[in-house]
Amino acid sequence: MRPGDWFIDMFTSEAEKLLESLKARQAGRSLQSVDTYWWVPGLPEDGDADRPVAAVDGGGGFQPLAMGWSLYIARAYGYVEGGEPERGLELRLYPVRDTRVLDSLRSWLEHRIAVRLVHRLPPGSILLMDGSLWTTITSAFRSIARLASSSISGIGGVYTALHSSYLLAEVATLCRTAAERGVRLAYVSKDHGFRALKEKVLLEMVASKAKPLAQLVSRALDYYPLAMREQLLSARRLVPRELRGLYDAALDPSYRDPAFLADTAGFSVGYTWPLRLPPPHQLHSRLRRGGLRGLLEAAAEKAYVLLGDEPEASEFRSLAERLPELLDQLPGVSMVYVRLAPGDQPLLVEIPGPSGSYYSTGRVLVEPDAAVEEVLAALRRGYGDPDYYNIPLIAAHLNATITGRQMEEYMGLLESLALAQGVGLRFTRRYSISRRFRRRFGRL
Repeated sequence: MRPGDWFIDMFTSEAEKLLESLKARQAGRSLQSVDTYWWVPGLPEDGDADRPVAAVDGGGGFQPLAMGWSLYIARAYGYVEGGEPERGLELRLYPVRDTRVLDSLRSWLEHRIAVRLVHRLPPGSILLMDGSLWTTITSAFRSIARLASSSISGIGGVYTALHSSYLLAEVATLCRTAAERGVRLAYVSKDHGFRALKEKVLLEMVASKAKPLAQLVSRALDYYPLAMREQLLSARRLVPRELRGLYDAALDPSYRDPAFLADTAGFSVGYTWPLRLPPPHQLHSRLRRGGLRGLLEAAAEKAYVLLGDEPEASEFRSLAERLPELLDQLPGVSMVYVRLAPGDQPLLVEIPGPSGSYYSTGRVLVEPDAAVEEVLAALRRGYGDPDYYNIPLIAAHLNATITGRQMEEYMGLLESLALAQGVGLRFTRRYSISRRFRRRFGRL
């Protein structure tokens, strides 16, 4: 016999009061009044169904060695429909174990492969990159800024910043070359957590009805992530009571764009107007004070202090002289959400803007143009199902990813080559034991 619950009556009473309170709160935070002018139902048709599509993705891993050293392997695969792929692989040895070093090396390699693809593709082609362009550029800048301001926790930050500098140069080259050759470039993310569209729509809606907030909201939306958050929270008392629910939703960092889209536009097929994303406020202020050259020179000086006469320090000094002019050309980013099938999670699609526009402030929401529609039509054509959301990108991903077995085979080959050349290569105890165990007993 199960014992009774002595608290069920109290729970029922509290639940009834909670539900009454929830009704009132939901009424204050209802999104039914939000104008969805920025949502376009349906998907564009592709007038050129034979338009070539290519895609690039990367993979990697690192193998710890004795005394804290690690071998880093990065590879990238450029898939071309009906054509030969582009391939690249990097093998580096560094005295650190840091996944950020691997991530920056892999991303740099992906963009080098993409540049090679752009030179091969005919005009009118579409090149899809896996990931977020805004995040790629911004994270790279932050890695350099951390080194320049001595905010790194170890020398892994030097190698990450070095790769990031090369990466930014490659991004600028890729976007410029694609524009010159008439190749449409788009970055596609299945997993994303932006709040840019939600903040833009809801804060401007509230500010239009609460005039004292208009200037503060405009200044806060000049950057992403949202600037002046403390001032916005302090100004909550100025918001009319009937709008506070929307205001709270706009400032809630856990309420992200995909949930906002579901609450306003529903789960039907369609896409949003492009929204141009500005840089973060802190990065923008840093670049305005010291410029690109100042940032790179400070990072190069710090790299020299930490590395001395090691080759990476010399690389950084050379980059500080050559990169500023190229990084002036970094494009801004226009982001679009698209739902390719009913009920799917929306994909984030980012399209590079004009040269040099990354540094411009303000979130600008505009109607879709031909470039956006061509990319979305290609994504529609390449859709398989929620898992195979884009066949070219999935093909690139499968070919670029390094499996555990491949990593073991790479290490085995490297170990054999090292023995043949008389080079001492001390793997970690765990790896060495696992290899001896398989040699003795065979694969299980």
